[in-house]
Amino acid sequence: MSDAILLDDIQPIARCSFEDRETRDTAIEEQIETVSRRAGLFTVYRYATFYERWSLAICVFCALVAGAALPLVTLVFGSFIEHFISGNSNHAKTTHVIADSVRQLSLRLVYIAIGSLLSTLCSTWGFNRLGEKITVRLQLEYLAAALQQNLDYFDAVGAGELTAGVDNDIRTIQEGISQKMAMLISGLAGFIVAIIIAFSQNPRFAGVMLSQPLALMLVVGGLGSWMGRTQRQGQVNWVKADNLAQDVFGAIRAVLAYRSQERYTNKYQETIRIPILLERRERLIFGIIVAGSFAVLHWANGLGIWQANRLVHEAKCTISEALTILYAMTVAGGMLSQALPFLPTIIQAHNAVSRVFSVIERRSPSDSSCSAGRTIEPLQGRIDFHNVNFTYPSQPSRPILHRVSFNVLPGQRVALVGASGSGKSTVLCLLERLHLPSSGCITVDHEPIEELSISWLRSQMGYVDQDVALFRGSIHDNIACGLHISLKQVCQLTLFQEDPAAIRERVIEAAKIAQIHPFISDLPDGYDTALGFGGSGLSGGQRQRIAIARAIVSQPPILLLDEATAALDSKSEREVQKALDAAMTGRTTIVIAHRLSTIQRADKIIVMHNGQIKDQGSHAELMLKCDIYQALVRQQSMKPEPLAQEEMFSADVSTEDWKDVTKSGAIIHRPLNGSASAPVLRSSVRFVWRLNEPELLYVGAGVFLSILAGISYPLHAIFFGNGIVSIIDPKLSTGGHSAWFWALMYLVHGVVVFALYCGRGYCFAASSSMLHMRARASLFKSLLSKGFPFFDAEAHSTGSLLSVLSSDAQKIIGISGTSLGLTAESVFMLVTGITVGCAFGWKLGLASTAIIPFIAASGFLQYFIVMHVQRYIRRNSDAVAIAHEAFTAIRTVTVLGLQSTISAAFAAQIQKDARERYWIFTGVVYACGTFFRVLGIAFVFWYGGAHLIAPGEYSIQQFYVCFAAIVWGSQAASTLFAHAPDIAGAQVAASRVRNLMHESSFSPSEGVMPAPSTVKDVALRKVHFRYPTRSSGSWTLNDVSLNARAGHFIGLVGATGSGKSSVINLLERFYSAGSGSITLDEASIDEYDLESYYHYFALVDQNPCLVGEDIREALHSDNRVIPDEELLAVLAKVGLDGFILSLPQGLSTPVIANGSNLSGGQRQRMAIAKALLWQPTILLLDEATSALDASSEYQVQQALREAMAGRTTIAVAHRLRTIMHADEILVFENGRIVERGTHWNLMEKRGKYWELAQLQELEG
Repeated sequence: MSDAILLDDIQPIARCSFEDRETRDTAIEEQIETVSRRAGLFTVYRYATFYERWSLAICVFCALVAGAALPLVTLVFGSFIEHFISGNSNHAKTTHVIADSVRQLSLRLVYIAIGSLLSTLCSTWGFNRLGEKITVRLQLEYLAAALQQNLDYFDAVGAGELTAGVDNDIRTIQEGISQKMAMLISGLAGFIVAIIIAFSQNPRFAGVMLSQPLALMLVVGGLGSWMGRTQRQGQVNWVKADNLAQDVFGAIRAVLAYRSQERYTNKYQETIRIPILLERRERLIFGIIVAGSFAVLHWANGLGIWQANRLVHEAKCTISEALTILYAMTVAGGMLSQALPFLPTIIQAHNAVSRVFSVIERRSPSDSSCSAGRTIEPLQGRIDFHNVNFTYPSQPSRPILHRVSFNVLPGQRVALVGASGSGKSTVLCLLERLHLPSSGCITVDHEPIEELSISWLRSQMGYVDQDVALFRGSIHDNIACGLHISLKQVCQLTLFQEDPAAIRERVIEAAKIAQIHPFISDLPDGYDTALGFGGSGLSGGQRQRIAIARAIVSQPPILLLDEATAALDSKSEREVQKALDAAMTGRTTIVIAHRLSTIQRADKIIVMHNGQIKDQGSHAELMLKCDIYQALVRQQSMKPEPLAQEEMFSADVSTEDWKDVTKSGAIIHRPLNGSASAPVLRSSVRFVWRLNEPELLYVGAGVFLSILAGISYPLHAIFFGNGIVSIIDPKLSTGGHSAWFWALMYLVHGVVVFALYCGRGYCFAASSSMLHMRARASLFKSLLSKGFPFFDAEAHSTGSLLSVLSSDAQKIIGISGTSLGLTAESVFMLVTGITVGCAFGWKLGLASTAIIPFIAASGFLQYFIVMHVQRYIRRNSDAVAIAHEAFTAIRTVTVLGLQSTISAAFAAQIQKDARERYWIFTGVVYACGTFFRVLGIAFVFWYGGAHLIAPGEYSIQQFYVCFAAIVWGSQAASTLFAHAPDIAGAQVAASRVRNLMHESSFSPSEGVMPAPSTVKDVALRKVHFRYPTRSSGSWTLNDVSLNARAGHFIGLVGATGSGKSSVINLLERFYSAGSGSITLDEASIDEYDLESYYHYFALVDQNPCLVGEDIREALHSDNRVIPDEELLAVLAKVGLDGFILSLPQGLSTPVIANGSNLSGGQRQRMAIAKALLWQPTILLLDEATSALDASSEYQVQQALREAMAGRTTIAVAHRLRTIMHADEILVFENGRIVERGTHWNLMEKRGKYWELAQLQELEG
């Protein structure tokens, strides 16, 4: 009958959502659809400004000029030998002429060096500067786009993947479009210019030699494509590992309480095994690319000498042309080979761009930033649901709401009641447009909500979620968020231009209504007190009252309250409820409540069950006609005695401890330990090498092969010099061998080089991938071994820890065996080159060696600058933590429209890292390295040609062998310093990982005594305790004594912040008592070994978090395999078996983001089931049924009573009916026990407990 009346009240709607099945199915798919964007690396430059694009064009031009510098040297190279060959007939005359010619050629090289210096400086500095600016904008755009996505997309993708995008992917892109991009452009330019020069000399010979770069392109392109696919596969698997780590860190209390560290460590190691194998394959492919490239260069040189000899003797090519082409093709190949070390970064950046733009270009079906749509002025506040059906897009076969129809008249208060998972919260989500209905219509003031401006609609609603989320910033800022606009925008409004203090007045007024003003006022900084991530430092009740103030600060016409007082004690609940009653006056209000005492005065109560409306009416009407509602009321009645006095129990929260917290910085932000300190190279290297110790055999073999590769490179100089002169006259070469012989030597040498580099690549692929795996696994294990205070610190937020785990643990490879091998190769390349050079001509050898210190100095200077700047640049892990916090609290961010505020805070954090001077210094140093290399060539040409060859002291063979051995060797060795930023970054990363692993943290002392087979008593005697962040001030627990005898049930009640949960924390050994003793069977708990001690305890927290791929795994606590029958039997005890079996995948249903895809009540029942499966001797219940409806609570209480049989139970509760049957009830106030006794004894005393019972009485 009520439904008929309800439907008559609904106005006819001409425009209904999803009138046909095809449209509905399409809309559902759009909720979780991801955009597959194949964007190129250069796509990011669309974020450059007009002037920056001109700057980019100039930088590209300079990079092209810088790349062309070295190929131009080949022209000088050919002219140099031509002068000596043409002047051999008249030595007396040509000595002076040749010397002058050589000086002119050397001067040209000086000009080329100067041009290279300026162009390299401009391109390197410009690309680094533009790369940072563009990626900052890209990072902000990515964050903004991610924050605008709908909730279903977040459920499908996960906060971990989006956090990885804003952190790892963006930094990968920055590396790919900065200095390494300049090097790539220069390399390609040098390659093209060298090819042009070669064809301008002799097209026939150049055509033959073109096989060299073509072969290189084939090797690099074919294998590079394979490497890119492997890298993409690995990235997908790394996301799974990051999501697991995020879930574990988010549920750290449960992980520590159930001693699941080893289980999740093993799980994490198993999860990273596949991406590590893919990473090993990726590095091996890269090693083959390097080996193939060097082999192609050697084989091409052998081919060139053979063909040059043939063409010169057939008079189809001159020796000058042949030498120019040979050198040009060598330069072309060298330019490509020098870019090879950066190929993985470019490929990774390319793949990262696709992932980033897949988020940026996805248009959310409910974009809260969209201002399109109508507004209603003035809004009356009528709400209508008409035949609304809803299923989650990720679980289309599981209906959540079925034909839900009701209306809420303007100013009416409507309450939704029913079992957990019945669809109550979903109704509010649909009204807020957090989800879209599958069918049916929702209207506000008779207008379909999909036709209204979504940002305007949400600004008209004040929303309090059952999972309260606060954000980093001051208390004032957190409350002012409810104005639905950023504070800067608020100050620009006409309403506040004349009186900026009006904002604070609104905030204070809202805080007073929420009963949080006295607490805030007593803080040292008042409303300007800074909160940590997630509101760390506040109790659950304090966070919830701030959330209530935030919801009502804008004085919205519609209020949506989802368990708004669930975390409050009875006194606070009564006071806040009175304030909410006043705030609801004249406003349309929808309330979800499990405590029926809070909704008795509602104009209409709607009873929901299994996604359907079963009945509706007032409290009195439902008590007469609705069996479901009557049962809920009966289950919550306590039958207390009449209230005889007006004096109430004061629930005011003391702020003494919070003063100490703010003084000590516990809720003030602190950077991650080690992020700003100057790491010491020696200790970082030792730390990394200890991690890599099991692979020392691989490292040793890789280094040995690197040494052989370094030694073999100068042999190329012997082959080259002798091959050149053998074309002129075989008698001039060593041993008088012909060009055929030296071509064959190149062939053999190429095979040897290929084998050496392949072997080195395999060794370092194995060692570096295992180092990466061990670094991640060791860091993860180390973090889980920390005590709970470690995770409670703001500096160790989940976002910050994930950033170190996913990024720094991989970066440390930069100072591992790979770097040692590269260093050994470079050193032996130089030493062998100098030896070969001096052996063939000591004067020119020593003179050539003089340029090496300049090249080395530029490299070391670049490394020093990077390290120096790293001391003062704060890493952006704080910014990443802001993004991660927003992603995990996306519901609150979306409802409050905080996307722009979060983006502004993120931008302010990352823009602190101004690195303008760093990029200038890096550009200068890198350009100087290039300058000295070309200048060194000019010096060798001048000295060798004018002072050694022209007088006849040295032969052309000696000159070219010395030149190739030392100059080319030093150039190849100098590529080591191109990796200076990577090595420096690896050093800093290693320091952060090491400091985090070695950071001291409270951990429960490990005793040696096993726990007794049967536990008798658990006791606290004269315990004093304050949290580690509160070095002075009042005690959290002050002279607390209790004795829980074996099999007894102890209830702890009292105001929020009175110390109840602290007792649980001490028993779980999260902290240690300051004084007094805590004993288990008369022995101090510190004397017991942890494993056996924790086996006796099971904890059910008030904010349960689930960890596991599916429901089955989430119920396990250790490595014991539990049959499905046993799982279902326990789930039946807590009333979840029917729900689980109704799911399409049953126990295999995925668990997303700590169980966010389940309702709060379902998560709490899962946590209780997990505790029962643990089969503990002692049950610790911290508000174990706070998120349950009355029916579910009754059922769970029955299950808990059965579980308590023979078990010691200590329960913290605000709902007194849950502890009425306790053997002893302790009443806490300001850290002390003020009353103790049974329920009936305490009721007879008419003291504090009696007052609490009166506050929870249900009328009627």
